[in-house]
Amino acid sequence: ETAQSDAPDGGTTEVKVPQNAGPGEISTADIKDVHLTLPEGMTLNPSAARGLEACTAGQIGIGTTNLVTCPAASRVGGVTIETDLPPGSLAGNVYLGNPGGGPITGPPYTIYLDAESIYGVSVRLQGSVNPNPSTGRLEATFANNPQLPFSDLILTLKGGAQAPLANPLRCGTEHVEALFTPYTGLAAWLSSTPFVTTGCPSPLPFFLTQSTQNTSANAGAYTSYTFNLGRADGQQYLSQVRTVLPAGLVGTIPSVPLCGAPQAQAGTCSSASEIGQATVNVGAGSAPYAFSGPVFLTGPYGGAPYGLSIPVAAVAGPFNLGTVVTRATINVDPMTARVIATSALPTIVKGIPLRLKGLSVAVNRRRFLFNPTNCGALATESTLTSTFGATQSLSSPFRVGNCNALAFKPSLKASTSSRTSKANGASLETTINQPAGQANIKSVLVQLPRQLPTRLTTLQKACPEATFAANPRSCPGGSLVGSARANTPVLPGKMTGPVYLVSHGGASFPDTDLVLEANGVRVIVVGNTDITKGITSTTFAAVPDVPVTSITVNLPLGPHSALAANGNLCASSLVMPTTITAQNGKQVKQNTKLAVTGCGVRIVGHKVVGHTAYLTVQTFAAGRISGKGANLTTTFRRLTKTTNAATLKVPLSRSGQSRHRPLRVRVRVGFVPKQRGASSSAAFVTVTFR
Repeated sequence: ETAQSDAPDGGTTEVKVPQNAGPGEISTADIKDVHLTLPEGMTLNPSAARGLEACTAGQIGIGTTNLVTCPAASRVGGVTIETDLPPGSLAGNVYLGNPGGGPITGPPYTIYLDAESIYGVSVRLQGSVNPNPSTGRLEATFANNPQLPFSDLILTLKGGAQAPLANPLRCGTEHVEALFTPYTGLAAWLSSTPFVTTGCPSPLPFFLTQSTQNTSANAGAYTSYTFNLGRADGQQYLSQVRTVLPAGLVGTIPSVPLCGAPQAQAGTCSSASEIGQATVNVGAGSAPYAFSGPVFLTGPYGGAPYGLSIPVAAVAGPFNLGTVVTRATINVDPMTARVIATSALPTIVKGIPLRLKGLSVAVNRRRFLFNPTNCGALATESTLTSTFGATQSLSSPFRVGNCNALAFKPSLKASTSSRTSKANGASLETTINQPAGQANIKSVLVQLPRQLPTRLTTLQKACPEATFAANPRSCPGGSLVGSARANTPVLPGKMTGPVYLVSHGGASFPDTDLVLEANGVRVIVVGNTDITKGITSTTFAAVPDVPVTSITVNLPLGPHSALAANGNLCASSLVMPTTITAQNGKQVKQNTKLAVTGCGVRIVGHKVVGHTAYLTVQTFAAGRISGKGANLTTTFRRLTKTTNAATLKVPLSRSGQSRHRPLRVRVRVGFVPKQRGASSSAAFVTVTFR
């Protein structure tokens, strides 16, 4: 019907058999078997399945004189045979056959030829069509044909958008090969006829289209997301898709029971694991056949922490070719936390090349996906690979709105220990808490107080950039300066991991990098360090747009501590200027006061007046102070807050008042914090009563 590349094709096959009618002439031997191999690349067309039915053995009635009752919808072509009868008098139809009844489950596929004549001659043949399971190249066989002399046989398949055949994708010359075996027992005769495919651009194009839809445009809102690919006839066939979702478009994994590996591979996941639907359109021409199936979320697959199982029932017309299960890996980019889905697509099923025209995946589980909280320009980015090895990069814009409607009220607390030393340096622990439903954090800037400088000996042990990039866990021990932990609703487990100092060739100071891991997902949050006049600032400038309800960074004491201490940390107020910026641009600026743990009570002054010692006491929390000692009356005082100068009066006891003067007494001042669980402390001073 046509020579156009990658187009539906009806096709006409003509077999001419010379028959000599003169006296003494010998006609061509009758043909017993015909084995026909169609051109490489000419295959069955899935588009033909729409509305198609099959004819059973009983309906065709081969070997009987019964009336042929094949359904009209099983007709796929026509046939005429020229014999000794008047020209054109032996003609009929070609049907899709199904000798066993029930669904057609795979090759070989059956066709019936039925040629009838008003002269009572009926020719009914059964043929088989066997496609190559890897390439789809077709081999048709008609065996044990009746000994009927004929001079011409023309078999014409239906044309149009739902033609049963489709032409090769590549242009060029291929061949139809026919092997005829005669009844005489002589050698079979091989015929080869060229078939030229035309209409191909050079080089063969691979330009697919991509689009996405999002049901909600509100930042941070739950949404459904649909990803679409389209391929026109004549384009190279698609074999692999790698798609990176927009930054901040993430799902709540804990809300979905994950499908197990055996069920995922078999396509038998429970509906509880379903997160959406997939639809594929296959076949050459303007009327491809649509198949659809559920999308299930699975546990680890192909080295990725999560995966997809997409079972699609290959049921079309009279065909049931089983369930085709497509798997995909779900990874997370460690630097951006963007979700990456990668899948190798099926290209042929039971010998029928799919010639994929369209692919659509809709993730629409209720309260599973939610939008970014950044209203900037975002995109869905894909890399496609064809069956010929060509690649194409595609990008579809993605945007949300109403970011300013999101609140942003994170809180930050910080503490350090008073137990500092030259050997073990100083410690620092910071925690950011944030309620759910707010704009996510984009960046954090902290400036440490002058009393907590960076420890230069530790900076010199920073992990080389190449080592960290290859595997952070292989960094030298001296670069490990702490740990981090974070809670996020998008993963079942708490994210935890080490904190490393990492050196970069062009940077003045090493970065402070958090390596957070949970459930096979790794996210690295980079903190850029700057030291100016002894004051250390760290900026986490590119925090992923992912909800985090809390994150804690702990830089402990130790031989490789990140920080040192200048002076007594308990003796002065420690303030850390902080700027926390949201994905929607809102900011929280504060001077974060560092709580110093382990600070004991201090006696900062004393004097004696008569029989009473007056002690000036400093505390670092609310609680109760007491004074006691030999020859003293024990006294108590409650303090409702931190104080730098509380006076505690400790008088001599009666027996002490009668002692010889001057009298030296060692006074113990005790402190019991009001906060339950906090450690008590004590300080001592010697006073003289004269």
